[in-house]
Amino acid sequence: MDDQNVNMPDVEEIEALLAANKLDELKTLLHDVHPADIADLLDQLDADEAVQVFNLFSIETASEILDESGSLVRQEIVEKVDDEKLADLLDELPMDDAAEFLDDLPDQVANRLIGLMEPEEAYDVRELLSYEDETAGRLMTRDVAALRANWTVSATFEFLRSLEDTETLHYLYVVDATGRLIGILPIRDLIMAQPDQTIEKIMTPDIIAAPVTIDQEHLAEMMARYDFFAMPVVDEDGRLQGVVTLDDVLDVFEEEVTEDIQRLGGSEPLDQPYFAVSVFDMFKKRVGWLLLLFLAATLTGTVINLYTEQLQAAIALSLFIPLIIGTGGNAGSQTVATIIRAITLDEVRLGNLWQAWRKEVSVGLLLGIAMAGLGFVRAVTWGEGVKIGLIVGLTLPLVVIWAITVATIVPTVADRFRIDPAVISGPMITTIVDTTGLMIYFQLATIILN
Repeated sequence: MDDQNVNMPDVEEIEALLAANKLDELKTLLHDVHPADIADLLDQLDADEAVQVFNLFSIETASEILDESGSLVRQEIVEKVDDEKLADLLDELPMDDAAEFLDDLPDQVANRLIGLMEPEEAYDVRELLSYEDETAGRLMTRDVAALRANWTVSATFEFLRSLEDTETLHYLYVVDATGRLIGILPIRDLIMAQPDQTIEKIMTPDIIAAPVTIDQEHLAEMMARYDFFAMPVVDEDGRLQGVVTLDDVLDVFEEEVTEDIQRLGGSEPLDQPYFAVSVFDMFKKRVGWLLLLFLAATLTGTVINLYTEQLQAAIALSLFIPLIIGTGGNAGSQTVATIIRAITLDEVRLGNLWQAWRKEVSVGLLLGIAMAGLGFVRAVTWGEGVKIGLIVGLTLPLVVIWAITVATIVPTVADRFRIDPAVISGPMITTIVDTTGLMIYFQLATIILN
């Protein structure tokens, strides 16, 4: 199939051919379209049409489409395609992708499909699923070319030609008689070597490998640090278990970013595709944080109630409450996004928190001065007088600096204690800043107005 798809058919054209039952013509139309693009087209069709188009393709092409398809289409395929065909599709997929697909299914359905797969593929899938979720063991593929140190280059080429399937040949891995990883050989070095040279002479004995139990996020960071296309995975005794490739790591980055975005919004991340999660499960993931934020937000009302006397003496103070809490929340949100990104890149940690705070406060001071000027002018032009303008003008830089301080310290300390910074950031920091910002505002008002 040609990877360079230049004539992408539109959805209306596909729907028209389906309606006219011109399936052969539709199959010809889609023949040169890349499986990833076909998967995108299926996402735009209704469920029955998507399954009908999916059934037009051979097992080889359909397996690639299945691997690229969205959660809703996958769900429809599982429900409407017979189990024997699904098992054949999973046999065609790389075993790590097959394991990922099965992991999203109910246990009963997954076990039934594994039972219909080829014995060797079924064994590999069970092995991968036996590892903890979000670890290198779950991501790796066992289809890897393992060489022996005493082989010659010509013998190695004969071995590689005999392989039916392997995930990647960017790197070749050298093991001893017990399967322990002892060297790595880039395919380029093998091609450039003399036929009678032994692998031991041309391999690299300096090995960087990931433990099979390492968290997938740390694994992704390792591969990014060393610019690896593939990372060998070893057990506690150093025996080669498999390899994780770059495409899997890109999926990890997407997954981790998605989780962080959901947590920044004050919700527990979804552990299944969107359409596979029930309404009640979504409720459970959101209600805890929402109730906690609700209770925290009531502190704002408590603060306002404590300063009722000041509000009655100067009603104009209430006009600027949204401005004060909005500015503090926005400043905190900007900072927490920057700090979490820096923590992820290992640029900010507890050891250099002072430097990070000093830099952020310097930025906050400049921002606060700019906001103070605007706030003062706004209060005066509204006719509220110089005193109210002074209160607003002094409050804004203090609130901005305080918000930036909270947004810098809290995520960094959380990361030090191995708590995901995104979990306690975002809405929670905004709520804290809102409450304390109002306290600063009313205290200044009390001092200046008295």
